[in-house]
Amino acid sequence: MSAYSPQTTPVNQKKKKLLHIEFLRIICIWLVMFTHTATSGFSIYIPMQHSIWFPLYLLVPFIVKISVPIFFMISGALLLQKEEPISVVLKKRVWRFIQVLFIFSFISYLCAYRNLNFIHFIKLLYTSHLATAYYFLYIYLGFLLMLPIWRALIKNMTNTLYVYLIALNLSFVGCIPIFSFLLFKGSAEINYFINPLLAVSEPTFYFLIGYWIEHLLPQKVLTKKNLCKLGIAAAAGTLLAATMTWYHGVVAGGLTEDISQRFYDSFLFLNTSFVYCLARWWFSTHTVSENTQHRLILIGNLSFGVMLFEEITRNTTRPFFTSILLRYIPQLPFIDAIIWICLAFALGLAITYLLKKIPYFKHLI
Repeated sequence: MSAYSPQTTPVNQKKKKLLHIEFLRIICIWLVMFTHTATSGFSIYIPMQHSIWFPLYLLVPFIVKISVPIFFMISGALLLQKEEPISVVLKKRVWRFIQVLFIFSFISYLCAYRNLNFIHFIKLLYTSHLATAYYFLYIYLGFLLMLPIWRALIKNMTNTLYVYLIALNLSFVGCIPIFSFLLFKGSAEINYFINPLLAVSEPTFYFLIGYWIEHLLPQKVLTKKNLCKLGIAAAAGTLLAATMTWYHGVVAGGLTEDISQRFYDSFLFLNTSFVYCLARWWFSTHTVSENTQHRLILIGNLSFGVMLFEEITRNTTRPFFTSILLRYIPQLPFIDAIIWICLAFALGLAITYLLKKIPYFKHLI
């Protein structure tokens, strides 16, 4: 029996929500926030290289990094199948995101600078991003501007072309950089302009793959056996990329945040697609209670606002992390970071819930 059916479930018929999408959105918001803990959680392996937990800490970034690619996959899954004139895309989607970018960048500016210099704000808005997570908004705005073109592109995409695109990603993002480093120890790299994925940026790659997995990949392909195979491949890719990160530190004479990022994306596609496919399979094969559906939809609806406020909520709750958690539970700094982000996430939910009581923000975020 299918757990989730938009045609038969009153909650979802009204909201038109896919539960696996809502679940992934919630998880990824939390992971985005955890990414920004830096060496306190996300890359805690750098200051904890002599800890017995170092091998496990080293794996954390490769799991947490799935957050943004899954956002892109969700966007591709939800938007690429629609048919809209360019005028509708510009008025309905692009204009909305321009408002989001302006308003919440303005809020972040006031929180960061404690005063208003409008010319300074406009320059920062134009040239940079005023909160750590807001780079995603710029990428997403660019995707919306290209949306009519990508919609035309996918009409001529076949399964063979999607598989070919995946093979290019695994080759030029995963295998070639690793072989190159093993061969040259960082003294030489493949010519950047040879990379065919320059024509399809990494965000666009995940936009397209999200559409493919959601709409073109048959449900019958998502079996336990196939998911196990994909999970094993993802685990192997993670172990290889983590080992290369450690080896890079050995070659360079020590691990730093800059050095450690070289292989973060090597086999990120495998982890990302595994989590996405697993969520789609689980929610299509398991019964979900109506109360759980309500909670998923409620938190999913608030998750975008949580991301917009994530830097503010992280900074607000940081004293609890530094003055209480690390003071009274110093033996478990990684667990302390998890508790910290859970608290910041909950605060973001509360702020967004109240803000969405205002009609303008209810439809904006």
